[in-house]
Amino acid sequence: MVPAMAVHVWPQDMEPEFPLAVLEYAAHGAEDPMHWHDHFEIALVEDGRGVFMFGRRALTAEPGDIFLIDDSQPHVAFADPGTSLRLLLVLFRPELIAGPGCRELDLGYLAPFRADERPATRRIRGTSALASEVAPVLEELRAIWARHDPAERHLADATLRMALALVARQRGGTARDGAARAAADRREQIRPVLAYVDGHCRESVRLDDVASLVHVSPSRVRHVFKDVTGVSFKEYVTQVRIAEAKRLLLGTDLSVAEVARAVSYTNLNQFYKVFHRSCAMSPGEYRRYYTPAGGEPVTVSAPRSA
Repeated sequence: MVPAMAVHVWPQDMEPEFPLAVLEYAAHGAEDPMHWHDHFEIALVEDGRGVFMFGRRALTAEPGDIFLIDDSQPHVAFADPGTSLRLLLVLFRPELIAGPGCRELDLGYLAPFRADERPATRRIRGTSALASEVAPVLEELRAIWARHDPAERHLADATLRMALALVARQRGGTARDGAARAAADRREQIRPVLAYVDGHCRESVRLDDVASLVHVSPSRVRHVFKDVTGVSFKEYVTQVRIAEAKRLLLGTDLSVAEVARAVSYTNLNQFYKVFHRSCAMSPGEYRRYYTPAGGEPVTVSAPRSA
């Protein structure tokens, strides 16, 4: 059994007008803390072997593997005993790619980070064709970043988007034939729904409301949503609310009841039931498991360079 670990808030200094950072990092053994952060992360394993822990779940990490990590999932990388795990990290805040009022097209770049809650989807195996496409783009982004030239920010932005676009294309399918184009059209149709749910998870979110947003019938939204995301509309709303509840449990001192109300659960027993089904522990257990002695989350220093 994996021992309980405190979860730390791991900050990263980024310029507000261009919230991006590219750095090299080495994990040694199991010395780093479980942590989460307010930015997205792409981690390329350059050398060594180990595991990425997402909560209690472990995914092996081997050279060439790429991990996609969002801003709500506690995680940590461990190297095999007596070794180090060298990583190339691309860190960015989501608003760099898809800020408020952005095009629906821009939201698609972030879709692979929000696909579902299954940890396995966070890893792109180094032996895959997708990893062979994405890794050189990440290396190019490192080279651009290393030049520290403000005139190359557009190039850095475009290179990051290229890496994200390659993942989004693979994870979302391609438009090589009529059926695939139709699937792409359905994804475009449902993106405003995803954005609406993400932005209103603390409110009452009804199928009728999002149907009006995309100007189709509720039954059509229900059908297309399940087809595109693989989960029902109701289950997706639940996933988003539970993800927000996790953030509040670890990042605030709100009581469990206050957290439940904050994510629109008026029935506390129902909140406990849904949370336990998602996390295999109660909200209180989750907070105690990921924080020292059930106390406040601890802020630690930013990653060291390799």
